[in-house]
Amino acid sequence: MDTDVLVETKIADGEGLVRQLVREQFGVEVAFWAKISGDGLWQLWIASPTVDLKNKGEALHIVYMALSKIPNCSVTPLEITLLSNADPIARDAVALRDRYPSREPKRYRSKRLGKLATEELLIYPLPFPWKVRGLPDGTWQVLISEHDDVWLTCESEEEARTIAAAPVLEYQALGRLKSSEQFATELETTADAMQKYRLGFGSRFLRGLAHDLRETAIQNQRA
Repeated sequence: MDTDVLVETKIADGEGLVRQLVREQFGVEVAFWAKISGDGLWQLWIASPTVDLKNKGEALHIVYMALSKIPNCSVTPLEITLLSNADPIARDAVALRDRYPSREPKRYRSKRLGKLATEELLIYPLPFPWKVRGLPDGTWQVLISEHDDVWLTCESEEEARTIAAAPVLEYQALGRLKSSEQFATELETTADAMQKYRLGFGSRFLRGLAHDLRETAIQNQRA
């Protein structure tokens, strides 16, 4: 890779790696590419609550296994840096991402994250809710497939926004970013709304995530 240019292949494969990690329940708090001042090399930084500062070996193993599942991946292990989500670098990256939310990876220049001085940054976004719109007849619609421009019509704005939250909830659950009983209830509420409008697969998936969260909580209490 040209050290001065972060090519689209790297950006796409980095996003693919993050998605694969989330599917494997490796929580990703924030992920970004950074070109360090005076270095000229791009590195993919991934911050996660799974990373144990005293023993990164297990987290690295999970990341490398996820990397191996992406066909012809252009990202190499040497380009990846893992952080705890409590690291000041990670906290500053989260703050920057959330200050300027975007549906696409967003670039920045000359930003400092913790003690890390960067020439350039590219921060991946969190999943966004599906788009919602109101219609003149009082019904509401959710864009459930942006690629095919498929809109689901709902009876109320509340139901539309509940269903629209599905991709965010899925990301939070798979990445173990939330695990409370309240969150499990939120998953079930969204599953109920999706079932009402015959989004059966999504409904069953979210309900299964809620069940898994409760089972994990019970096991932790017994331990």
